Amino acid sequence: DVNPFIPEFIKIGVDALNPLEVKAGMDPIFLKQKYGKDLVLHGGVNAVLWDKPEQIKAEMERVIPILKENGGYIFSSDHSVPDSVSLNDFRAIINLAKELGTY
Repeated sequence: DVNPFIPEFIKIGVDALNPLEVKAGMDPIFLKQKYGKDLVLHGGVNAVLWDKPEQIKAEMERVIPILKENGGYIFSSDHSVPDSVSLNDFRAIINLAKELGTY
């Protein structure tokens, strides 16, 4: 959780933040609302859900539209994608990211 350091990162010229690990306390929507004008956000889609098709779909539909507002968002999981994610599920996630993340 690097939340306490973000204002300092911005002061020293950091202009992008990765990762946005949800289970470590990083809330990508909060970060977008608070720092979106100063930082490009990369990640923030909870990897714990990637092998749960309905849950990851709902999470992506919840966060991506907010994170992409006014630009400054790069889609990615918030951590390593679990090896339990099937190739078909991975493809579905990527296709949904393209659909939801198109500017």
